[in-house]
Amino acid sequence: MTESGLKLICWVAGAAVAGTTLAIPQPVDPWEMPSLVLDRQAAADAIRSDRSLAVDALASPEAETVRSLFLEHGRAEANPPYPSGEYDRRQAAIHHATAALLANGGRSALDAMRSAAVEEFVRVFYQRSSKERSDEEIAILGGFPEIETRYGLVRNGVVIAPELTLRALYKARWNAILRQPFVDGFSDIELQAYWGWLALHGWGQPLARREEALFAFREAGGRGAEEAAALFDLLDGRPDRAATTLQNLYSATGELRLRNLGLGALHAALFRKGTP
Repeated sequence: MTESGLKLICWVAGAAVAGTTLAIPQPVDPWEMPSLVLDRQAAADAIRSDRSLAVDALASPEAETVRSLFLEHGRAEANPPYPSGEYDRRQAAIHHATAALLANGGRSALDAMRSAAVEEFVRVFYQRSSKERSDEEIAILGGFPEIETRYGLVRNGVVIAPELTLRALYKARWNAILRQPFVDGFSDIELQAYWGWLALHGWGQPLARREEALFAFREAGGRGAEEAAALFDLLDGRPDRAATTLQNLYSATGELRLRNLGLGALHAALFRKGTP
C-alpha cells in the first residue's frame, strides 16, 4: 500500500468515527449564546449607504453648529466630571441647533450629518496605536471607550464586534446626544447589529435588559433569536421550557447541535426537579 493510500484510509476512518460520534445523542451544557451573524451583503450595503450619505452632509452654518456642539459634548464626556449647568446649557444649544438644521435642510440633512459623524468615528476608532490622540479625535470618541468596555467590543486589544455593530452603537450615541430616539433611522440590518450584540454578547448586563434587546433583535429578523430565547429561559430558571424550544428547533432544522443542547437543557430540568 502506498503512503498516500494509507493516509486516505486513515482520513476516511477518522471521518467515520467523527460522524458516528456526532450522530450519537449526547447532552451539551447549553450555556453559550449563539454568536451574532449578520448577512454580509446587507451589512456591506448599510456601510455603503452611510458613506454615500456622509458625502451629502450639508456644509451649512446650522450643520457646523450641530457638529461643533456634538464634539463639545464628546470632550466633556471624555473628561468628567463637568458642572450640571454646563450640561444643561449645551443640551439647550443642541436642541435649538438641531431644530434649525431640520428647518433648513430637512430630515435628510440630519441623516447625512449622522452618517458623516459615523465615518469620522470609524476612522478614529480603528487607529488603535500607542500614539496620543488629538483633541478632535478625543472629542469624536467622547464616551465611546466606556461603551467599548461595557459591551466587550474589544478583547485583548483586538476588535471582535462587527463593524456594523460599532457603527450602530455610535449612531445610537449620536441620536441620544441630539435627543433623538436611540435607533432612529436604523435599517433592519443595523437593528440586528445593535440589538443582537446587546442580547447575545452583553454579558454582565441585566438579564431583563438583554431579553428586551433579544425581542427587538427577533423583530428585526435576527438569526439565532429562538435559540437565544431558549438559553435565556435557562438562565431565568426555566430549563423545561428551554428544552422544549431547543427540541422543537432541532425537529425543524435537523441540526445535531440543537438536539444536544436540548438534551442538556432537559437534564438541567430533571436535575432541578430532583429526578436522578
